[in-house]
Amino acid sequence: MSKETEVVIAFGNASWKQGKGYASSPRRLRFAKYFEQFHHHQRRPPDSSVSKIHVCSVNEFNTSQVCSHCREAKRLEKVEHLAIENPHFVRSCASCHTLWDRDVNAARNMISTPVSQQPTFPSPPDPLGPWLHPVECLVNIARDEPDALLINTYESGASERLSYLRVWKQAYSVAQALKALPGWNDDGHEVIGTFCEAEASWVIYSFAVWMLGKKTLNLALNFPAAVRKALCERHSIKYILYHHTKPGRTIGVTLIDATTFPVLDSIPPPSLEVCEPLDDYVTIQCTSGTTGIPKSFKFAHTGVMTGRAAIGILRISVGLLQAPSFAATLSLFLNALNLGGSVWTPEPKFNAVEKVYDIVQILDHGLVYVFMTPSFMKLIISTAASRNPSFKWTKTKVIALSSEHIPMSVIHMTRERFPNAEIQLGYGSSETAVVGALSFLRIPSDSPIPEKLVYKLTKPGVRCLLFDEKGEIIDPRYSNSGILVFAVDLDHPAKDHPSFVNADPNDKLASFGFLVDGSPRVCTMDWVEMVSDKEFSVVGRFDQKIKINGVYVDLNGLRELVHKHLSQVIADCYFIHTSERKIILLYVLQKGSNPDLISADIIRVVEDMFLLLNVSKVPVHNCLKLDAFPFNDSGKVDLKKLKRIAENVEQYGQAVQYPALIVTRTFLTKIAFKISEFSSQILDNPGLYGRNFYIGGVGFDSLSIGRLALAIREEYGVEISPMILLSNSMSPKDVAQLVVDILDDKLVIPPTIDLAAEAAKLDDASVTAEGFPPFVYPKEVRGIVLTGATSFLGAFLIFELAHKLVIASRNKNDPWYDVRDRWVGLRGDVSKERWALSDERWKEICEETDMIVHNAAEVHWLYNYNELKATNVLSTVTVLQLATTHHLKVVHYISTIGTIAMAKGSDKPLEEKMYSNWNLSGGYSQTKWVSEQLINKARSRGVPATIIRPAMIAGDSGYGVCNTDDYIWRYVEGCIKLGICPANASPVTWTMDPVDHVAKVIAEIVSSEEALSKFVFHISDSEHSVITEKRVFEIANSVGWIIMLDTREKFRTVIWRNPSPDNHALLAFMRMLMDLFFRVDNTNTRSIYPTPCPSPELVVRKSLFHLDRVSYLDQPTAAETELKDEEYPDVRIFTRTGRH
Repeated sequence: MSKETEVVIAFGNASWKQGKGYASSPRRLRFAKYFEQFHHHQRRPPDSSVSKIHVCSVNEFNTSQVCSHCREAKRLEKVEHLAIENPHFVRSCASCHTLWDRDVNAARNMISTPVSQQPTFPSPPDPLGPWLHPVECLVNIARDEPDALLINTYESGASERLSYLRVWKQAYSVAQALKALPGWNDDGHEVIGTFCEAEASWVIYSFAVWMLGKKTLNLALNFPAAVRKALCERHSIKYILYHHTKPGRTIGVTLIDATTFPVLDSIPPPSLEVCEPLDDYVTIQCTSGTTGIPKSFKFAHTGVMTGRAAIGILRISVGLLQAPSFAATLSLFLNALNLGGSVWTPEPKFNAVEKVYDIVQILDHGLVYVFMTPSFMKLIISTAASRNPSFKWTKTKVIALSSEHIPMSVIHMTRERFPNAEIQLGYGSSETAVVGALSFLRIPSDSPIPEKLVYKLTKPGVRCLLFDEKGEIIDPRYSNSGILVFAVDLDHPAKDHPSFVNADPNDKLASFGFLVDGSPRVCTMDWVEMVSDKEFSVVGRFDQKIKINGVYVDLNGLRELVHKHLSQVIADCYFIHTSERKIILLYVLQKGSNPDLISADIIRVVEDMFLLLNVSKVPVHNCLKLDAFPFNDSGKVDLKKLKRIAENVEQYGQAVQYPALIVTRTFLTKIAFKISEFSSQILDNPGLYGRNFYIGGVGFDSLSIGRLALAIREEYGVEISPMILLSNSMSPKDVAQLVVDILDDKLVIPPTIDLAAEAAKLDDASVTAEGFPPFVYPKEVRGIVLTGATSFLGAFLIFELAHKLVIASRNKNDPWYDVRDRWVGLRGDVSKERWALSDERWKEICEETDMIVHNAAEVHWLYNYNELKATNVLSTVTVLQLATTHHLKVVHYISTIGTIAMAKGSDKPLEEKMYSNWNLSGGYSQTKWVSEQLINKARSRGVPATIIRPAMIAGDSGYGVCNTDDYIWRYVEGCIKLGICPANASPVTWTMDPVDHVAKVIAEIVSSEEALSKFVFHISDSEHSVITEKRVFEIANSVGWIIMLDTREKFRTVIWRNPSPDNHALLAFMRMLMDLFFRVDNTNTRSIYPTPCPSPELVVRKSLFHLDRVSYLDQPTAAETELKDEEYPDVRIFTRTGRH
């Protein structure tokens, strides 16, 4: 046998060194390119003695212009001065002076120069221009064509068009606001989360983050809280940006609706100079996470550049119809930018079916490029045809279909409705993408639809194989059909992919595995017919081919027959083979067809059609009509749900048809859909998704309802007792309303000024103990200044303070019993300077009093800070001046628990201390907070003082005398008039203390010298001062008022149907009363007054009797009944209900 040799063909490329680079002849380059690819153009096998042929180009400067003897890179000189024939072919080395025949010298250099040192030929210029970073695309077009369209969004229901320049301005403004966030520039903070649908805000957020040199992580909307938390921890995410859809609870992450950031007045022209250095890795891409926490990896914008040639149209409009968490959406967006085009986004919807109507509108307006699944395309065409049977979309130029089996019927429907569009079909999956096995088919608009779809595998290095049903390789000489498998070489990097590393070697049909020789392979489970070694036609899913009476029947083929011959009756259908080997037909009736058709009719029609078409006898064991097929987030029909429905078809046939949840763009609706989804998953009942069912009537038991409660807590951070979830009439929408109310942390009247700065401005440094003798607590108090004596609490304080600190007797027969002559009423106005008292009276109280109890305040829940400042804050300034005039006086400031900004979901009791957070709702709490700060600052300068914070003050425990201006009684009055209250299954708990008890506690604190060192006191008891909203109305019912206890959702509906100012005020009261339960620490108070308050139930009952006596409430219409015990005991899997 002759020795094999290797042949190297070296081709000079006419590259000459000029300046910093090489210049080449274009004509020579074309020839060189051809010879470089010589081995691809051979028309016959090479000589058997030649084992390999290497074809390369060499740099002619290194061959013709370098001396092959001394290797000096100096030009060879011409030798015209020598008497040599044909001196053009002779060169002399400028270094060693060797004379060379030019070709001989070049040949020696070619042999000795390593191919690796030779330059590669530059790629021909891309006719679509260079591929750029997305921010570069934005900058260039916003600068050169500022009015060019970038975003056409239908989020508001109508088209809103945003130019490149406008997007630049909005993105730049968002970027500047993001830079100001705490910790933005911390080390390791490189990734920002987004929680968006395909919407304009996602595009703007992405640009803003990329401008700042950081990456986005587009979180899937269906990721549970645990997955969001894991991804955020993995990538050190501090912020998640959202707009239309707010994510559920994500521990340790700040949620930001960046659309609230204002557009800056001064924005620089579009330029990369005002951006941070751009990062080619623009996103962190995630897998779907179907098997646990998703995997994630850095994704460069250049990773999708090959898709631009497939689109191939400059200034194209591209539809973004899937969520950004899918790589296809990001790919389309980046390609549209590099084509100078625009992206069109539909109105965000909670399910795919509802989104169809918006996509139809977008297509009507001339969208050019559409990418979607075949199922979704069929739904869109069917929906549009139901409105206009003869419609056509003539402006669309490209339709790309992928991600599912593509039926021929969908291809024909698409061609009919998009007559001018090229149809691009893709075959591939996330599994085949691991080895790069993607296959395509193009059908130009002027070409007929082929009889069968033949896909071509485009990736070099990937080969097609066929498996039989046992996982054995089929010899192509004997059969060209089987299960399609893609395989790569032994050393392919995919072999180290986790999916291959963890593959089951015993499962020959597993998605990932290895051939006998160790080559990685991906099994598609699709039955195909091979046309050539890299071309195939898909017959259908292997698991859709079942054996009936010894004959294989393709269920996808049966579906196609129904589409072809029964489309007037059946809009869509699926044949499902169950675990019991039964064939179930799930179908959706065509709109306008006979609605009275029953299952038996459908089965008969379908089987008759099979008989007429000579189809093998196929028994359809049962069928079920669905309103619509379920879609997953990627726009594919959810076959897993259909499988579960088919497995339980008998139950579905007998099931109650619950009303569908009405789709709106509200947080309430999103939560309702989520709760229906939780229920569907927990009970393994897909029919519950998207339905508003009675939770207590669909099969929940004590264990499963606990799982639902835990799922709600995990997703939203809200704890709702399982007993409440099972309460009468509770539905997903009712529970969602409860969650929204609990989570509603928007301030009714937020601060309008910086309260901390306000306190610093009003603080008077002259209010100090400096200059006075050391303070000694008075053994006998000569006089007490009590402000607000005519208020509800003040009237009780007069008598408690007189008995406690001024000589008086509680014995009726004692001459000192009547305390009325022990106090003097001063008519003044605390909002005025020195309270509008005369100089003589002011001097008198400065000299003859030793203590001040500052109780005066204007209480109005709808006034802002400025409206209450004079009465509630400036009066405190005056109190402190009084306390440091003539001699030091003790100041006891009556504040409120409302000065503490309570965090939602906090388990920690409110401590008896000062709080710096002034993010409070309502002017009343805000003015009280500022006054507390003034008291604290004065105390730090030696002024003796205490701060006393009562909670909600209820009626007198003896007679029920109460303040009718309190909104709790106004709320009760309104509910009695309506005859309905939102207390059914309500987790709302109120903290209230009777006024006489509060006055007694204050008097004890005021009379205690020990109180000065403790400083802050809370008058409330989380154990004894609480009563549920439901219990209050149960007491009202027992007294004789007829009030129906219903859900919050029903309560709102009644109010909306009976509009009036008083009724609408009830909604505000209901919202405010959601926040009247809080766990408090009252250690300081109990150390001075340990006696608990009287029972709140007793107080409520007596208060209702009092309100009836004074005719504040309508007279009861029923007889008084015995109050029953709580409807259900307090047995929860949680320790509390979530009200803080």
